[in-house]
Amino acid sequence: MKKLKRIYTEHRIFAILMALVIVCFVLIGTVLIQCFYVGGNKDKYGNRLDGIEKVKLSESFIKDTESKLIAEEIVKKAEIIVTGKIVYISMKFDAPTTLVEAQSMAQKSLEYFKDEEKNFYDFMFTLREDSTENAEGFLISGSKNNNGSGLVWNNNNPIVEETSSEENGNGE
Repeated sequence: MKKLKRIYTEHRIFAILMALVIVCFVLIGTVLIQCFYVGGNKDKYGNRLDGIEKVKLSESFIKDTESKLIAEEIVKKAEIIVTGKIVYISMKFDAPTTLVEAQSMAQKSLEYFKDEEKNFYDFMFTLREDSTENAEGFLISGSKNNNGSGLVWNNNNPIVEETSSEENGNGE
């Protein structure tokens, strides 16, 4: 015991620093264990899905809604996928369908959902029509936030090549 006391008195600063290092390693180890092992059994969505049981969309409702969409004469194919709080609705249209008709069909598809479902889920739309000799075709996506009132569409402006000034007849 006298030896330890003598070593401590001779190397007091070193002993204090080593004690601090050991305490720091213990704290770091505790934090790492908390982050990687203890918190690993939680849901990947955290608490974002609280209350989803009250407005859960059943498989039968999804299939019925898909069949209602396909029953429309301009819709060739419809698919609805629910992931967490997001409802993905994908529709493929027969040619020639205009972009405005497709967007109004997406708006109409929201009518199949109850107000509490529209206020809980976010909706993501993908509307597609393949190009044919009769129609240009389009691919557009849109969304409706659970707090929002309407659909928001991405910018689907076609790229128009500029013509040269000689072709315009300006001569400039």
